[in-house]
Amino acid sequence: MSESTTMTTTAGVDFASTAANTAACSIEWSNGQARIVEFCAACDDGYLLNLAKRVTKLGIDVPLGWPSPFVEAISMHNADGSWPTSYDHQLNLSDYRYRKTDTWLHEELKFPLPLSASTDRIAIPTMRAAALVVRISPNINLDGSGLVVEVYPASALSRWGFQSRQYKGKKNIDARRALTKSFFDATASWLSLSDEHRELCDTNDNVFDSVVAALVSRASLVNLIEPIPLNLREAAKREGWIAIPREGTLSQLANPPEA
Repeated sequence: MSESTTMTTTAGVDFASTAANTAACSIEWSNGQARIVEFCAACDDGYLLNLAKRVTKLGIDVPLGWPSPFVEAISMHNADGSWPTSYDHQLNLSDYRYRKTDTWLHEELKFPLPLSASTDRIAIPTMRAAALVVRISPNINLDGSGLVVEVYPASALSRWGFQSRQYKGKKNIDARRALTKSFFDATASWLSLSDEHRELCDTNDNVFDSVVAALVSRASLVNLIEPIPLNLREAAKREGWIAIPREGTLSQLANPPEA
């Protein structure tokens, strides 16, 4: 039986430091069609742990790790107050701020640098995610090869040809409604959702991002993402790796090419 006729479920989480701003979406896939079956607009850890048990692939929009040089330096400093003697603030700062996946995304795919898990406020949800992911799957590789994969909705929207900036928050609701209309029009032949779910996407950018995250987790599941460069695969297991859909793959998610 081909993958397209086997029922699978992918989920996406727009992750935040608090449950109030954490949204999730799950999508069922079968017979060349997809259906949004569940939304959560304010998800606590208990909900997310239960969700992980019910899906084939779980995409989380948050860094899943920290830059290895930063982790090693902090470990040294905690142990005896030392710091790597090779550190040069002008030359090495970016290595301590950005993971290999962040710099690859920026240098190879020409996206803006993501927020730094070591020096920006996203470090707070990163800590919450670390505590959650280890409960989902102890000793997990962070490269997306298992149940959990790191996603980045803005990059996915851009790769699929949609507006990826300035659609969030109350002040951008008109732009968001235009984005969701174009997005769901483009996917209407294979993705279905209720009027209630559609309205949630219009009014809550976290919920819409969770839909995109669930679709990227599907792209990861059916191998429609950019491969991790061979020389970066070991780093990806420790630092995390952002799954980036290949260009033009949105229409292929429900009926992926045969491997």
